[in-house]
Amino acid sequence: MQVSGNARRYTVDNRLYRWHIQQFLNELGRLVEATRPRTILDVGCGEGFVAAFLKRRLPEAEITGVDLSDAALAYARQHFGELATFRQANIYRLPFSDRSFDTVVCSEVLEHLDEPDRAVDELKRVARRYIVITVPLEPYFKWLNLLGQWLGVSEEPGHVQFWNRDGFETFIRRHFPEAEISRKHIYQLARGRVAFEAGD
Repeated sequence: MQVSGNARRYTVDNRLYRWHIQQFLNELGRLVEATRPRTILDVGCGEGFVAAFLKRRLPEAEITGVDLSDAALAYARQHFGELATFRQANIYRLPFSDRSFDTVVCSEVLEHLDEPDRAVDELKRVARRYIVITVPLEPYFKWLNLLGQWLGVSEEPGHVQFWNRDGFETFIRRHFPEAEISRKHIYQLARGRVAFEAGD
């Protein structure tokens, strides 16, 4: 089975890089754990590494991962099928009813999308309480990714959105005015509470 660049970032045999990824995952786990979820949807789950990490950190939570890639989902089911349920879905048209999941996670996905605001609107639709989003911190991600490509542990990421600190905060607060925003190395993370109209 061919391994994607996303899978390589979690499996590369480089101690410093693995430590770097673990620090990012720990911060992501902190933000998700604070929402005390019973159900989690991992949108753009790729090969399932984040879903598996969250299941090990929150063993009582029921986790579902969705992605468009057949190959990524095959890898996820083969390696992590006992930890989460994986199914194919488009981030713009998630096959779930409104408010289906306590917490929705979307990690390292929005930077690949032409319409990130539309995607967040769909995440908000299926979330019952919280959404946790991560994106690269620019321009630092670009610089370190170029170094990683030179070292052979990264590849060209194919991003179409580029958020620096101010840009990411503006983007997030457009959807979640009271969001908690944090940073870990070359990543930006945000946890926002989903608001509904009175009487909903």
